[in-house]
Amino acid sequence: MICEECGVRPATIRLMSVVNGEKVARNLCTHCLSDVKKQLPNLDLSGLDSMLANLIAATKKMGLSQEPEVDLTCPRCGTTYEAFQKSGLLGCADCYGAFREPLETLLKRIHGQTQHTGRVPGMATEDISQKIGIYTLKQQLNKAITAEEYEQAAELRDRIRALQQEMDQQELSEQEAHAHDGV
Repeated sequence: MICEECGVRPATIRLMSVVNGEKVARNLCTHCLSDVKKQLPNLDLSGLDSMLANLIAATKKMGLSQEPEVDLTCPRCGTTYEAFQKSGLLGCADCYGAFREPLETLLKRIHGQTQHTGRVPGMATEDISQKIGIYTLKQQLNKAITAEEYEQAAELRDRIRALQQEMDQQELSEQEAHAHDGV
């Protein structure tokens, strides 16, 4: 699909907006998206955390929350899980470890999984792209096995092995290069 703005580059982003009460979808490239963002008025998201906290509180009152009551406290900053639920904000980086189980449950309920599967940033290394590719292939392999599509599963297994070998060779080359530099 080609970008609807410039008509040159491939469209990688679908921008949904509401104009005069109607949904409007535009397919844009990343370059044109940055231009469109500059034209948009700055949105005030300062009250978003309190809106989320109110939503969580309302679902609990109505008995819609599937989240178990958790009494956890971060050992570093003292933030409680209850405070996180009210504010929507964690106190420090260690809160992720302290609240790991309930956060994983929350993420699985919201996103369906806890592994990021979105776009890879442009400046990400090839190693990250390969790891994401292997992860995606492994998911496809599991689906093929479950569906008893063994020929497809064998092809996917071979692709995973080839990518893994390629990564191992790159890692070995990098180690040899570092050892050579240190000599």
